[in-house]
Amino acid sequence: MRTIPDAPMIWKTLATLALCGLSACGSVSITAQTTTLPRQSKPLSNVVAFVGDSITHRWDLTQYDPNPTLNFGVDADTTVQMLARFGDVLAAAPGVVVILGGINDLQVFGPSAANTDSIEAMASMAKAAGIRVILCSVMPTTDFQYATLHFTLADIRAFNDSLIQIARANGYLYADYYDEFLNADGTVNDSLYMDGLHPNASGYAKMWTVVAPLIDEDLQ
Repeated sequence: MRTIPDAPMIWKTLATLALCGLSACGSVSITAQTTTLPRQSKPLSNVVAFVGDSITHRWDLTQYDPNPTLNFGVDADTTVQMLARFGDVLAAAPGVVVILGGINDLQVFGPSAANTDSIEAMASMAKAAGIRVILCSVMPTTDFQYATLHFTLADIRAFNDSLIQIARANGYLYADYYDEFLNADGTVNDSLYMDGLHPNASGYAKMWTVVAPLIDEDLQ
């Protein structure tokens, strides 16, 4: 059974320093299990923390993993807002953090202003604290029934390409949800969505098949 250890105060200090230093606001391929740097010798714990927006918040992770799996998803969060509360994630002292965000950045800030800076900062903070990192691609969507979308699939792919580069440069694992949410002809698989944006039960099951092997790898 996973146990949640006490978090050293230095992790909270790392979070504060990173927040103070952050200024908010070519296609690359990578396989889900590609790493470029050596893995750490031992994970801090077997606790896994998921941080994200409403897509993470609505994911009932207890259906897939009964062990300590923490959900830090908050509806409507941008990655800037995720970063602002990332100290809570560090304080939980997970062995692995799974970061999924960016769709709200594309919608709120627009493709020209949205960037991966906050995700990179969260990952860097986690790495400095000895926490292993899994970066997750933004899923494809072209139809959200509650709003007019301000981005395209090309914008999502560009955002994901930036995440891939960060993962490669730092030895993080990368969960490629994007490709798994496409049909064979490259169109969005609407059967995996509840409303065009949030996954349904089948969509979340698909996400778990992608990320579960990476979690297991990081906990070795």
